[in-house]
Amino acid sequence: MTTTNTPMHPLPVKPLQPGLVNLPGATPASATLVAELLHKDYVGHHCFYNDRHHTNHLSHHVLSLHDLGASPECIQAMFDQEAATQRALHHGKVEPKADGITETNWTRHLGDANAHMYSDYLEFFSSAIAKHGVSRVLEHYVFSPEANGNGTLMLARFVGGLVHPFIQAGFGIEFGQDFMVAQGLAQAAVTEPEGASVMDTSTTRRASSLCPTPQTASPPRRLDPARSAALRAIYAKWTFDLHDAADLPAKIAQCMWQAALLLGATGKAGRKPRMDFYLMHFLTSALFLRVVVDALAQPLHKAQLLQAYARMVAFFVLLRGRPRIDCALAMAYPAHPVPRTGRDAGGAALGALGGSSAWLPLLNNAGLHPEAHVVKTIRALFYCAQRYGNTPAGAVVGAVDADGKETHEGAAGLDGTLFIRVAGVLTSALGWVAHGDQEGSWDSSGLGWEEAWSKEDE
Repeated sequence: MTTTNTPMHPLPVKPLQPGLVNLPGATPASATLVAELLHKDYVGHHCFYNDRHHTNHLSHHVLSLHDLGASPECIQAMFDQEAATQRALHHGKVEPKADGITETNWTRHLGDANAHMYSDYLEFFSSAIAKHGVSRVLEHYVFSPEANGNGTLMLARFVGGLVHPFIQAGFGIEFGQDFMVAQGLAQAAVTEPEGASVMDTSTTRRASSLCPTPQTASPPRRLDPARSAALRAIYAKWTFDLHDAADLPAKIAQCMWQAALLLGATGKAGRKPRMDFYLMHFLTSALFLRVVVDALAQPLHKAQLLQAYARMVAFFVLLRGRPRIDCALAMAYPAHPVPRTGRDAGGAALGALGGSSAWLPLLNNAGLHPEAHVVKTIRALFYCAQRYGNTPAGAVVGAVDADGKETHEGAAGLDGTLFIRVAGVLTSALGWVAHGDQEGSWDSSGLGWEEAWSKEDE
């Protein structure tokens, strides 16, 4: 097989669809630029920028900035800076292959992250989407029995790799760029199904667990069998009514509220707030649940995606030491956060009184922050505030049962201000860089372990 600098069947650029947030500021010029930069990333860069399988976030950063109204100059400068750190699509020594990835052999090389495999899978999925469209390709290569039996485990791979394949595909569906869905599927194909041990199956139409069976003798796992079994039993109770149109949106809302709490409410009272790097990904990815669910045709597959996603969240919560959600802690953070200077466009006095929208400096700071996950997280929180921000205390989905009893300590006190409270504490932890702060860092210590808190806050 002849190696070239682009896939054999590259998918074309399409006009950029509006994003979920779609703040004013984007122009026809910036939309055209963004689409061109995304395609340049598609044909030129690998999904991993190093041998440790750290993900290329370039397209995520570009689209998040665009959706929040960034200028073309800002977007181009960020692209140039991050593109310099990426690996070429074809890097290292690439051996000629007789057939590449085909319909008959596509399952044989799953999990192989050698240099050429991602580009081969990218070519394969690009061709499939060109012929059949995004929805049919997702249904066949992620949710079908063939895609999940005999160790194939594509749904587990799709939400594996700290959900990055799902995120990549979600961005592509949100903004109407089919080639990004091909990127997400290709990344899934070279990703280990790390959460396969917590998946299982159900044959009922009123879904109880709904995850395709991990049919392999030794599914990859990072939890012992007893904990995996316990988690499966817990999530078998999270049922879906496939005939109730309101059920899926309610489940998605649960995932989004939970994601915000896992990031913003897992600290300790009286201690400096810490933002867990791993749990943060379940907030940035929750943004795409509705997007990908809407792209799927089969109600069963929609529920399977949510089940697989929810189990991956629980899987990582266990790996992080089971940090406790403290609803009262999150609700004690400021509902109108301001930079440490106490000043915004309205000045110190007005800022102290609440002033103009507290979201404006948060969004501006996120757009200028050099760390790509910051703008993604703030975008997700802002979207949640748009969608759920007017929710009064006691009305948060899943917070209280039919008798009005809290399902989780402090849950009855949650309201729609949660999202700006978390956005404010996140920004303080990662740095109000637009106001002179030094860049902060995410926490990777595992906040559920007491040992993580043994070191005094600096």
